[in-house]
Amino acid sequence: MKPETMDEATESSPALKAFSLLETIAAMDHAPTLAELTEAAGLPKPTLHRWLSMLEGAELLRRMPDGRRYELASRATALAFAILSNNPGSTQRHQILERVVRSLGESCNLTVLEGSEVMYLDRVEAAAPLRVAFQKGSRVPAHASASGKLFLAMMPPAKRDRLIGTLTLERYTANTLADTEALKAELGRIKRDGYAFDDEEFLSGLFCVAVPIFDQNGRDCLAALALQAPVVRVSRANAAERISALREAAEALAVTLR
Repeated sequence: MKPETMDEATESSPALKAFSLLETIAAMDHAPTLAELTEAAGLPKPTLHRWLSMLEGAELLRRMPDGRRYELASRATALAFAILSNNPGSTQRHQILERVVRSLGESCNLTVLEGSEVMYLDRVEAAAPLRVAFQKGSRVPAHASASGKLFLAMMPPAKRDRLIGTLTLERYTANTLADTEALKAELGRIKRDGYAFDDEEFLSGLFCVAVPIFDQNGRDCLAALALQAPVVRVSRANAAERISALREAAEALAVTLR
């Protein structure tokens, strides 16, 4: 009997077909409906229903509260996080973070967006005193963090507005942007300038500045590089001095994520 080729094996495997559907959903810029998935995947509805049920059962996919749209579940994003954290580029990424931390003397982290939260993919602590210790895998709210606001600002407007509509704009400090219009105005500035600040918006006494890490086409924001420091060392008055070095490191990091 002639052995199957890789392509034939892929075509005949229900599990691989379901994962192919998961890739389709992950690549879309919004949570799709069944009708949109039927068109995007080119599949009959009964088959699509079966695959969606398989992915839901595996906790890789979940329905949104309206029951009509689908989004990646925490298990899928945890898997993506594990892959990024342990792939061959992870050592190189960590070394780049170490270099920029030595250069600037402040803690830096590499972050990705997961739903309405920012997750720390990697982090290097500075040796300086008065530092705030976050850990790899830590999460912070998108609306109250430099990286999170950066991700929101760089999104296509329709996707950004949908996500903002789902956010609970909790006020963590007196500086938190807990008003939708104020947040949108700030996102417009971030989009224009290409960097974001967290001016004691999540934790009092902590200032952050974040720059984007783009894909090879320079369009989609894959991740963010952020510097964190006590306000006694970094503030709006001197944060701009660090942006050039952060952008240079972001370009190096981008190569490891492609």
